[in-house]
Amino acid sequence: MFRVDLADDTALILKTYDRAEMVPHREAYASGLLAAVNVPHPRYLLIDESLTRLPYRFALTTYVTGVVGSAFLAERELFTGIGRLARQLHSVALPGFGALPEPEYETNAAYISGLANHAFGRFLEYGADPVLARSLRAIFERDFASVVLEADRPVFAHDDLHPGNVLVSGVGAGVSIVGLVDFGNARASTALMDLAKTIFICEHEMPGIGAAVLAGYGPIDHPDPEKALAFYTLLHRVIMWWWLRHIGVLATADAEVDVMSALRVTAADG
Repeated sequence: MFRVDLADDTALILKTYDRAEMVPHREAYASGLLAAVNVPHPRYLLIDESLTRLPYRFALTTYVTGVVGSAFLAERELFTGIGRLARQLHSVALPGFGALPEPEYETNAAYISGLANHAFGRFLEYGADPVLARSLRAIFERDFASVVLEADRPVFAHDDLHPGNVLVSGVGAGVSIVGLVDFGNARASTALMDLAKTIFICEHEMPGIGAAVLAGYGPIDHPDPEKALAFYTLLHRVIMWWWLRHIGVLATADAEVDVMSALRVTAADG
C-alpha cells in the first residue's frame, strides 16, 4: 500500500493486489456495508484490474488517519476496544452465510459443515498427522450440534480483527480506536465465529489478552459461550495451519519458506 498526496492536500491510499485470492471488489463491497457503523474506514473510490494504467491490479481508497494498533500491544485498553468494535461490526445483519458479496448458505450448519470438510481436507493434504486430524475432527463432530444452532444468524465478520488492522489515537488508558482497515477476509458468519477468530489472533499478538477482548465485547448470546468459542477456535486453527503451509510460512517439501515469517511465527508461539 502507498499513500498518495494530491495537489490539493487530499491523501489517498493506493492498494495493490498481487495474488489471485485478493479480490478488490469483495473488499469494496465489505467496506460499503459499514456505512452505519461508527468507525472510520476506507471508502473505495476506484478499482482497476485491467493492468492498463498500472502493471498490477489496484484500488484507490480514502485515507484514514491514526497510528497502527500494533504500536500499543502493551495497552489493555486497545484489546477491550477491539472487543467493542467487534460488537459494533456484528450489529450489521446479512442475508446468508459465506463469502461476500453473495453468501451462498442459508444456514450456519450448512456453512460450517462445508467449511470444515474443506479445512480438514486441506489439513491432511498439507501433511498433518492423520491421527491428530481424526482426533480434532472427532471433537468437532462431538460439539457440532450443541454449538451450531438453528437460531444462528449471519452478521458482518471482519475475520481478521487484530491490532495491525485498527488505527488508534492516544496513549495508555486513553488509547481509542479511530479506524478499521483491511477487508480482504470479510465474510458473513455468526458473531461467535468471528469473535473466536478475533480472540485467536489477538492472543497470537499478546498471549493472555483474550479476557480483555471479551470484556470489551460484553454478553454473548449463546447457551454455552465457552464451548462455542473453543469449537470455532479449533476450526480456525486447522484453517490457519494449512494456510501457513500453503503460503510457505510453515515448510513443506514443495514450498519455499519465508524464513523471517517463519521465525516470527515461531517466536510468537513460543
